[in-house]
Amino acid sequence: MRKIWTIAWKDVSTTFRDRNLVLVMLAAPLAVATIIALAFGGANGGDIPIKDIPVAIVNLDQGANGQNLGDIYVSAFVPASGGETSFASATCPLVEGETPASGSSVSLQTLTEGAVLDDAVVAKAGVDDGTYMAAIIIPADFSQKVSIGAGKLTIEPSSVQLYANSGSPIQAGIIRSVVESITNQIATGNVALQSLFASVNDKFGLMQVGALATSPSFAENIACAFMPGLNKLVIDQQTVQGQRTNGAIPLLILFGSGQAMFFTLFTGQGGVYSIFEERKQWTLQRLVVTPTPRISILLGKMLGVLVSCILQLVFLFIALTVVGSILNGGFVVIWGNSYLLIALVIVAAALSATGLGALLAGVAKSPEQGQIYGSLVSVAMAVLGGAFGFQLPEAFSRFSILYWGSNAFQKLANGSTDVSLNLIVLTGLGAVMFAIGFWMFNRRLDI
Repeated sequence: MRKIWTIAWKDVSTTFRDRNLVLVMLAAPLAVATIIALAFGGANGGDIPIKDIPVAIVNLDQGANGQNLGDIYVSAFVPASGGETSFASATCPLVEGETPASGSSVSLQTLTEGAVLDDAVVAKAGVDDGTYMAAIIIPADFSQKVSIGAGKLTIEPSSVQLYANSGSPIQAGIIRSVVESITNQIATGNVALQSLFASVNDKFGLMQVGALATSPSFAENIACAFMPGLNKLVIDQQTVQGQRTNGAIPLLILFGSGQAMFFTLFTGQGGVYSIFEERKQWTLQRLVVTPTPRISILLGKMLGVLVSCILQLVFLFIALTVVGSILNGGFVVIWGNSYLLIALVIVAAALSATGLGALLAGVAKSPEQGQIYGSLVSVAMAVLGGAFGFQLPEAFSRFSILYWGSNAFQKLANGSTDVSLNLIVLTGLGAVMFAIGFWMFNRRLDI
């Protein structure tokens, strides 16, 4: 056993003393992941890159029953400036004394920049020329159709028109979600009113419905069902653990784990292929003629490759954590807090990379042939596993050990500990490929 560790330590120290090899093993995947994260995620320290979306609101609603439901849309995008009493401007006791949003949250009026217009044609023209990303147009009979009053106990179909710029689908999608949320809120409030008035009418008659609808206290309290104050739209970017973060870190995790696995495959193959070079230089033959059993020599070589792969992954994930903390403006644990599982996944991933290298070395007849096979297999697994930024259907990705490794690291980073299947697949494939490759390579030495 001592001889096995001696041979393994010699190979590990030789690997990490090679400056060029270390650059390929560590600097290259770290640089690729960091550049992609910066390019597509930004390093804004938590700020949201999408904000101040220009929106035009055209409220043509004429109102009904003393209320103008179109004002709710206006008040959601534009700060209130007074006006006639409505559900949008009424006081709701449930939101009095409410504390302001935290500094890490972004309100709807910060996310958008609303402008009130009087002409729908002008608003649509502004969307067409890029002045606005979207125009919200409330029809003249909106309140009349959807509101409930003393003389009207039914809701009629109506619609709010959203005219969006097709060149900005993300911003348009955000505005559409907001408009749908407000519309659903109004619909929910009116359905509740319809049910309430119907019950009062059945039990006490239409006169009591009128008295209830015109009561100031009733209007004040029922306004809570319509006011945006009880349905605030805020955006707060956080990790699953609740740590404030920015858009670069999820990309750093995604591409960092993929690139780490990708380059570890090359390390596993390169370490095993070095046995060919030692055989070519007669270093291996000199070891074989010593009292050291051949099995100890080969196990020592394989163990050295396994340790090199483990150290490569450990150094890479520490370096990616440092980069993530710099981008976040403070220390952040981007790989989760399940340190034992992280260690187990690292060992399992390194074993699978070493096993693949041993299998390819057993199949290849020369180091040149092995490098060709290894490059083709590694690139194919990277494509299947999503290391290059695009993800194939999972039915195909599951054929790549890169997928099982990077997927496990991403799960742990997101706070999930359900990596048992990943560990079984990585360890099982690694052990099987290692055993087959070891057997084939040992036979090749006899030739």
